[in-house]
Parts: sequence; structure tokens; C-alpha cells
Amino acid sequence: MQKLNRKNSNKLTALCSAAYFVSYLTRVNFAAVIAAIIAAGDVDKTTAGAVTTIGFITYGVGQLISGKLGDIINPKKLMFAGFILTALMNLSIPFCPNGVFMCIVWGINGFAQSLMWPPMVKIMKSAMTNEYYDRGCVAVSWGSTGATILIYLIAPLIITLTNWKGVFFVNSSIAFIMSAVWMLLITKIEKETGMYYPVKSNTEKSSTGRKKLTASMCLPLLIFTMLAIFFQGCLRDGITTWVPTYVSEVFKLGSEKSILSGVIVPLFSLASIQLASIIYNKMGKKPYKCAGMMFIVGVISTGLLALFNDKSVLISIVLCALCAGCMHGINLILVCMLPAIYADEDNMSTLSGTLNFTTYVGSAASTYGFALLSDKFGWGGTIFSWLAIASLGTLMCILGSIKAKSNKK
Repeated sequence: MQKLNRKNSNKLTALCSAAYFVSYLTRVNFAAVIAAIIAAGDVDKTTAGAVTTIGFITYGVGQLISGKLGDIINPKKLMFAGFILTALMNLSIPFCPNGVFMCIVWGINGFAQSLMWPPMVKIMKSAMTNEYYDRGCVAVSWGSTGATILIYLIAPLIITLTNWKGVFFVNSSIAFIMSAVWMLLITKIEKETGMYYPVKSNTEKSSTGRKKLTASMCLPLLIFTMLAIFFQGCLRDGITTWVPTYVSEVFKLGSEKSILSGVIVPLFSLASIQLASIIYNKMGKKPYKCAGMMFIVGVISTGLLALFNDKSVLISIVLCALCAGCMHGINLILVCMLPAIYADEDNMSTLSGTLNFTTYVGSAASTYGFALLSDKFGWGGTIFSWLAIASLGTLMCILGSIKAKSNKK
């Protein structure tokens, strides 16, 4: 298939960015209002952490399933199904009578969300040149960051006017609208450009893709990569989820003000994504070195946070945002850019889903784990765990860089 020109690549990028924007609205909204849900007494902190964790688990496992499906089923239909299902789950969460039902509903929502990222990567990689694909990944990441900023801005307003349940009603409506917009516009782009996506039959073997992956990425390198992605997932979503609660408990701010503090995290994430893209290209597309540099910033920021834990609310929020923001940059490099190096169009969705699965194993472990740590050791002990995780991530990138260099020799 002939790749899309600049104009049509920009159209597809804009549509995918909007789609990912909406998917993030309907995924991070629970984390955004978690402090308000706890304050309302509907669930306790541990239960709220469990709900978020279940969503991360099903999202992560779903990445493996969605990654495989994206290589054998039309990816635009998978994304449409994901939007419909996530809209229904967001509509259902306010009616859950207890934490158990919340876990079930949000678990289904996690799976619904997993039907979006690997198919989207498949569409973009199949239709665009490498140059426009790299640019598209950055733009799509902006969409997720913009959604996070918006949800943390509007959630306090909606809660003030109604309650935390109103946030889910609004997001559900947006998802239903996006499902229709997605199918209409992606079909229009297909008809105008002749765009299509190479898929395999259920029985067709992808031996060529596996051989390419095996030859380029040996098992030790794959392990180092997945561990680094696991650690960034721990910090990215663990810190983002619990910053409002941390601020509320340590500095005694109301839940609405604490939720607003979460706006700063995605602002840093936006800057980090752009910086990571620049560094990645300036360094000659060396993913491990680029990710390692950003992990080092995470080590410094969490080390300083341990010193200024309860001294200043502004300094604490900025340091949390700096660390979490850097993890978004690492995610761009290791989850979005790396598959374009080690996979071809036939197994792009599979590899992307596998790496993204690793991210959300870390997200699930940290979201519930940080809740337990803060209950048992306080936020000071939890912050020291962030420092340890950032240090381990740095080590994995160093080992990955060494191994990648040795493989080329």
C-alpha cells in the first residue's frame, strides 16, 4: 500500500489524537475523582485502589488480546467496539452499590480501553511513513495528556455542581459521540485515500515477524526492556493516581483542591513527551539512552521529594509532576517508538500490545501497592519506594543500552 502523504497523514493523526483523547477521558476519570469518592464515604482508600488496580489489570491483559486481534481483524472495528463498551461502563459506575460492583464494572472498562491502543498503532504504522508515524505518536500522546489536564480541571467543577457521579455521566456521553465520529471519519479517510490495513488469517503464521524480532531483540534485551517499561508504569500511573490523595492527607486540603493539583502532572507530561521526542531524534533514535536520561531525572525528583515531603505543598506537587511527567516521556520512547524499530506491519499490533501490557502490570502493582504502603509506612515510606523504582528503571536502561550496542556488533 502506498503511504499517506503529509496532508492525509495529518488528518489521520488528528483523528487518532481525538480518539485517544476521549479514551483517556473515560479511563483516568476514576483516578481523577478518587479523592472525592473516598471523601464521600462511598468506598475507603484501599477499596478505591483496588477498583483502579482491577482496571489496570484488565487493560494490561486486554493489550495482549487486542494486540493479537489487531493483526487479524479490521482495527477500526475493534476501536469502535471499545468506545461503545467504555461508554456503557462509564454510564454504569455511578449505579454500583459497593466496591465489588465497581471492581467488576471498571474491570470491564479496562478491557474496553485495551481495544484502542494496539489497533490504533496498527492503523498509523500501516498507513504512514516512519517520519509521519513518529510525529503521529507524539501528537497522540498529546491527546492523552490533554485529556488528563481537562479531566482534572472539570472534575472539581462537576463535583461542585453535582457530585463525583456526574463526571462519569459526562464522560459516557462523550464516548458515545466519539464512537460515531470515529467510524464516520476513518471510513471517509479510507475511501479518499485507499488506505487499508494488512491482516493475517487466524491460521496464517507470522514467522517472518517473529524471526525479525528474535534476530533484532535477544531475550536479555527484551527482559531489560520489559522491566524498564514495568518500572515506568509503576511511577507514571501510581504517582498520577495518588497525588490528589497524597496532597489531601499530608497538607489537609479539601478533595476538590487536591484534585486540581493533579492538573500539574499532565502539564509536565506534555513537556516531557515533547522533550523526549527531540532527544530521541537528536541522539540518533537510541531509545535506551533517551529513556535512561529521563529515569535519572525521576531519581533526582523523587530523592528531593523524600527530603521535602511535608515541607511545601507546591514543591511536593512539582516534584511529583516532574517524576510522573518523565515517565510519560519514557513511555513514548519504549512503548510507541521501539515497536517501529523491532517489528514490521504484520506484527506491529502484537508487539505494541505486549509492551503496553507490561506498562499496565506496573500500573496495577503500584496503584494498589502504593495504597497499602501509604497505610502501613505513611507517605514518606511510599516516596522512598518511588526513589527505588526510578533507580531500578535507570539500571534497566543502562543494561538495555549495553546489550543493544553489543547486538549490533
